[in-house]
Amino acid sequence: MTFTVKALLRTTKLPAVLSAALLVSFTASAASAVSVSPDDAPAQGPSDAKEVEAFADSFFNRADLGVPGAAIVIVKDGKVLLQKGYGFVDVEKKQTVDPDRTVFRIGSVSKAFTATAVMQLVEQGEIDLDRDVQTYMDGLRIDSRFQEPVTMKHLLTHTTGFDFTEPKPGDISPDLDRYVPLKDYIAENMPTVVRKPGESYNYDNFASMLQGYIVQNVSGIPFHQYMDEQLFKPLGMKDSGFLLTPDIRSKLATDYGPDGKPLPLYAVSPTELPQGGMFATVSDVAKFMITHLNNGAYGGNRILQEATAADMHSIHLAIHPKVPQMAYGFETSNKKSYNGRKVIGKGGNIGGFSSWMWLMPEQNVGGFIVSNKRTELHVQWFNAFMNHYYPKPAEPDVYLQPTQAELARFEGLYSELRTKTSLTQVTAAPDGKLIVEAPGAGKQELRQIDDRLFKDADGNLLVFQENADKSIGYLQYRYEVSTSKKLNVPKPFSDVRKEDGYAPYIATLQLLNLVKGKADGTFGPSEPITRGEFAAQTAGLLFMTLSKKPAVFADTQNHPAAAAIQTLHELGVIQGSSQSAFEPDKPITRQEAAVIVARTIQLGGASPMDAKLSGHTDPWALDGVKQIVALGLYGPEVKEAADGSVDYKAQQPMLRQEAAALFAKALSS
Repeated sequence: MTFTVKALLRTTKLPAVLSAALLVSFTASAASAVSVSPDDAPAQGPSDAKEVEAFADSFFNRADLGVPGAAIVIVKDGKVLLQKGYGFVDVEKKQTVDPDRTVFRIGSVSKAFTATAVMQLVEQGEIDLDRDVQTYMDGLRIDSRFQEPVTMKHLLTHTTGFDFTEPKPGDISPDLDRYVPLKDYIAENMPTVVRKPGESYNYDNFASMLQGYIVQNVSGIPFHQYMDEQLFKPLGMKDSGFLLTPDIRSKLATDYGPDGKPLPLYAVSPTELPQGGMFATVSDVAKFMITHLNNGAYGGNRILQEATAADMHSIHLAIHPKVPQMAYGFETSNKKSYNGRKVIGKGGNIGGFSSWMWLMPEQNVGGFIVSNKRTELHVQWFNAFMNHYYPKPAEPDVYLQPTQAELARFEGLYSELRTKTSLTQVTAAPDGKLIVEAPGAGKQELRQIDDRLFKDADGNLLVFQENADKSIGYLQYRYEVSTSKKLNVPKPFSDVRKEDGYAPYIATLQLLNLVKGKADGTFGPSEPITRGEFAAQTAGLLFMTLSKKPAVFADTQNHPAAAAIQTLHELGVIQGSSQSAFEPDKPITRQEAAVIVARTIQLGGASPMDAKLSGHTDPWALDGVKQIVALGLYGPEVKEAADGSVDYKAQQPMLRQEAAALFAKALSS
């Protein structure tokens, strides 16, 4: 059976309401450049402070920035060339941004600082980059399906092979007094190694958290204390830290949501968050950038040896020689906006803040931008900066002329490792081009420019990665924080007819390994789905490590779905039939299922939705059923009446094929 992206997932992306997006961090991605001044920039980059300020003013004084406030700093040759704030720290109070005083959350830019701490201990001989990291984890063990150990090098290059690498719902909390130790959090959320360490790249928040935990264990002092003593104090970073202290809180910028309203102050879990919990001013970050550009020294202090700094700036992971990906603590990629220059950087998004730090070691130039609202402003600014000061040289493309047969090895459906449901379909065309349908790109024609390397009409590169046997295993295209794994399309279930209305939904979940068949190869589409099985599939939608805590319900202990049930209970998604019972083997009603999925969707902050219902739904389930009906998360069993009302058949048992339709549509909505 052949599947297309459209037939499977339409939008090919897990809804934001189902993801823990508050701590997800990205590097600046390629975007359309913003032209803000004539093409009269210095040929060798920024040099004159007044010219740089005029350029920045022309960019930030536009009316369509879309952020309350922002701060930037540009450094060159060991000095600050420009440091300036724009807009407001607090809109209502009309308090302006002060680059020396205003503190921002810098999100995953924190990872570069944490990696620097790791490398300090490496050069001291306290950490071996090639040794099993469990050596440094105070007894905590990593679940793995492979004999090869996870090393510090894997943590630094995001090639651990972990199944789940992202934060979970609840890691952001309004409880500012809550304290969650690093070790406790890691012990309760340790992921499993499901791909050979070193085999594939997948942006890894958990790997960076482990780096910080190892720094803590090896140094013998709390992570935040180590960072204060070994990085911030030597560099004079007086307004930086990993704890929300009263002093930092008094200087912290108010962050704003998409609606322009202030967001409440929040705490994170664990409380010391090595991968994304750092607070800093832009003037402090400038000192860190100058230190790295000066190979580890700032003023009279040295925090890294020259060789160590150079090692951090070197590329240690590349899916293709022309497509570098990771240094240590810094990222790079095939971004068009790099304009042929070597750029290493780190981006961050957390809550209502976005940031991007970049270094150009060959030019001895660096920059940092942060805003108090989640937008793509940092991408636009970086593109404008690069196009102004380092325009791309004119280089004509030279294309190869492969045959369709030669391109056949690249054909297939690829699943992105990070979100799992972002699918890219590749087809070889008779004219020697690849037809690629990918998230956010639509259908594109690409031409080959090198071995395993292709380019689309917009200049975006697609690169394929070979397995050890030279077969194609992964690709990377546009979405640059993860590779996508080539899927093996499974044999369809023998009792699911291709022409059946539920077949595409069942095939989608089977392809993504979210449902499994029986030993005889059947699925049982018309059988009722149990409460336990439904909980397991719901937890699968979250793509997160399941709870390791003891089962709260007595009748779920030792049940195959026990961990999933416990996870959903901790998230407030499910309740038992009594305080001690969940009845996991009892068929679930459609209204019970609707409530569970609606609550899961609302974990990400989605508002309840209304719908016109007919038929009977119990009062306790009305909100959940309305949410599911409003979103259209049902299969052919539900019909809309002439008056627009829908009978969800709420009190009937939900069948396995009906659950498949609900889950598959939730993934594509």
